[in-house]
Amino acid sequence: MVKLKITTISSLILSPRTEKALYKGVDFKNIKKDIKNSNIVNFEKINNMIDLIEKNEIMPGLSFNEFAIAFYQEVKLVPLSRYLKTNNRAKRMPKIMTMKKAGELLLFTKTDDETLSFLKRKGYNEIPELDYKTMMLLRRLDPIDNWKKILAFFDGDKTVEEINLSTKPILFPQEIKKLEEFIKDELSIDDEEFEKFMKLSSLAIKNKELTKAIRKLTR
Repeated sequence: MVKLKITTISSLILSPRTEKALYKGVDFKNIKKDIKNSNIVNFEKINNMIDLIEKNEIMPGLSFNEFAIAFYQEVKLVPLSRYLKTNNRAKRMPKIMTMKKAGELLLFTKTDDETLSFLKRKGYNEIPELDYKTMMLLRRLDPIDNWKKILAFFDGDKTVEEINLSTKPILFPQEIKKLEEFIKDELSIDDEEFEKFMKLSSLAIKNKELTKAIRKLTR
């Protein structure tokens, strides 16, 4: 048995013998205002936020952390991956789903004493500010484990890709796709250019002297 809870914006007449519903006495001119004052999902706002995420931008007046939390709060009741697919927004799905995860982690951290204590022991009296690069470190891990990866990146010892590979050698297909989309998006390259880039990058990563030479030239 499945129990459904329906929130309506007007009086609603339902029949157990039909899938249709009849709204009674609805003033359609005030629907938008009513929606803003209710718990109904604001898909217009969600779409606007997705537009910003696709362009690596955030809402004016908000920090990255504040924007991530706001996005999570808007989409937490939405089957987001299905919504993106059915609305032809799946091209940047890994980045959008990771933004949701970032918001979830940040919101959890704000009220979790154990995680806050961990950050303080590491020298962070305030929750560190994330960005579009550091959020790509997030995985389905314990919150503290996710923060360990983020702080390792802040220490500057390894790149995002190196940390992800070192902490999780075996990647799931969706994680591989997420990393691939991140690289292509950051470098603005197509699939063919991505393959060439990965071959060269693989050679550079395996050859420490080559990596050092590249770092010196790019300073």
